[in-house]
Amino acid sequence: MSYYWLSLPSMLEEIPRLRHCIDAVGRIEGYSDSFIPDLELSVHETFVNAVRHGNHDNSALSVTMTLEAGEAGGERFLEVRIRDCGEGFEPVRAVTAICSGRSGKACCGRGLFLASRLAESFRIENAEGGCVVVLRYIPY
Repeated sequence: MSYYWLSLPSMLEEIPRLRHCIDAVGRIEGYSDSFIPDLELSVHETFVNAVRHGNHDNSALSVTMTLEAGEAGGERFLEVRIRDCGEGFEPVRAVTAICSGRSGKACCGRGLFLASRLAESFRIENAEGGCVVVLRYIPY
């Protein structure tokens, strides 16, 4: 198994560094040129959500990401955990508001939905001291 860890300040200006790190992990692990962009996009969207909604653009707070790459039952997997310092939220309520147009934000609210579509599985863990989004992939 391989483990990777990255902690970034809650600043959207960190996105190029985030994407560079994800690309590097993808290359190290031997993932395909068609998988890496989907991985980058889903992690990017989750990072933006953590910065804006979890940490409220407070650059003094960090967003921490861990990646675990390995094999289980003869199948490769990648699990990405993205943690902010926010209070968490109720995913069903948030998705219902987005889909019904009641989110109050005309241009926002689809990042986590997109990330969930690109990952094999998606879950949110509301933990003490932060919210963790867990994305699990079957890389190719």
